[in-house]
Amino acid sequence: MIGGLAFYLLFVVTFASFRVNNDGLVYYNFLRRFLGEDVPAAHSREFGAALFNVPFYAVAKGFQKLTPLHSAFGAPLGQVSITVASTAAVLVTLYLGWRILGELELPNGPAVLLITLFGSPLFYYAVFQPSYKHAVDVLFATLFAFLLLRATEGADRRLLLALGACLGVMVTIRYVNVAFFAGVLTAFLVRRQPRAAGTVALAMLVTALAVVSLPGLRGIRYSQPPQSAAVAAPLEAGLLPNRLEHPCREVYLAHRLSLTQCLRNRLGVEVAPRVPVLMLVSVRRGLFLWTPLTLVAAFGFALLYRRRPDRRAFLAGMLAATAALVLIHGIWGGFWWGGFSFSQRFLCALFPFFLLGVAEIVRRFGRAGWAVLAVCAVFSIFVAFNLYVGYKGESERDGIDTIVRLYTSGERTPPQLIRLIGRHAWARWH
Repeated sequence: MIGGLAFYLLFVVTFASFRVNNDGLVYYNFLRRFLGEDVPAAHSREFGAALFNVPFYAVAKGFQKLTPLHSAFGAPLGQVSITVASTAAVLVTLYLGWRILGELELPNGPAVLLITLFGSPLFYYAVFQPSYKHAVDVLFATLFAFLLLRATEGADRRLLLALGACLGVMVTIRYVNVAFFAGVLTAFLVRRQPRAAGTVALAMLVTALAVVSLPGLRGIRYSQPPQSAAVAAPLEAGLLPNRLEHPCREVYLAHRLSLTQCLRNRLGVEVAPRVPVLMLVSVRRGLFLWTPLTLVAAFGFALLYRRRPDRRAFLAGMLAATAALVLIHGIWGGFWWGGFSFSQRFLCALFPFFLLGVAEIVRRFGRAGWAVLAVCAVFSIFVAFNLYVGYKGESERDGIDTIVRLYTSGERTPPQLIRLIGRHAWARWH
């Protein structure tokens, strides 16, 4: 296990980005403003992951004041601390995954943990884009799975409150994480304990409200500033900017906004029933095509579900939470591909589901299972590194077919990719 963790940390140090960019700037600006820095653009939309980063950032700033060191890996220490926080989140995730597999008497060695990590979208966002919130999101999703397992073994009140508190924090990380409550409801209905589900729901609501109150106490706005100057043209086209602060107030009523427009612009609601399917099997960002280990893991989970009727409540809860998280994106489907991204980043939180499936594949099929899983993980790493080093004409509209075409057309060869990766590694260590 020590060797496996050392390998992962070496991989992080060699290839991780230590600068905050893109969506990460939203959470980084919130974090800085939360700690008292003057950041006028800060707002608190889905800010929960930033709270996890607070102690890491505070330590970095303290270290910066006490020592002459102000930067590392070509980035300010404050930004480096975010990558450290994401790495810590992954390590705790692996620990929790190890505990879950152990309690279910499934293979839980370092190889199972690492192959699931590198065969799922998680590793990309923990290493190449660590300033995003996905590593922290996966940590709390795995904590949810661990607490659900323990709670279905015996509905101890403290476990139920902890499970609800975990869900409350998860909702502040990503609003769609409310879907995980479907797992709680299913698990305790299977156990015929609906009151336990009610206790979890109450704890979730209280925790979410408490956490959501924190930005207000620090004087941080809950949405981006109004973009009134940019309203006229989109309105003429029947659209609105994505982030208007109050799209349904009187100033906009003259334009006869429909309820659909209000929901879309205030909460990002855009019903698109095809989106769950696209998120799984489209060439653009299909989870099963970009990271095929996830498809094998889904098959493994089905086998585990049939084999372990003694754990039916927990496994049914995990299955319901997984299905709900996929399906709920049909309501928030306007940006399902996630911009410049790898695989389906909005489904990163399904990591514990994949881990269970991978462990069952290993248990049941042994070397043959390992071979299939290894091929899947290598393919995903191959695709990820092509995005990491970049290619001519790269665009957010590209799909997995674009990566394949790089090699079938002869524009790039595997030896060229290895050389490009080597240059990045050499530059980091020298």
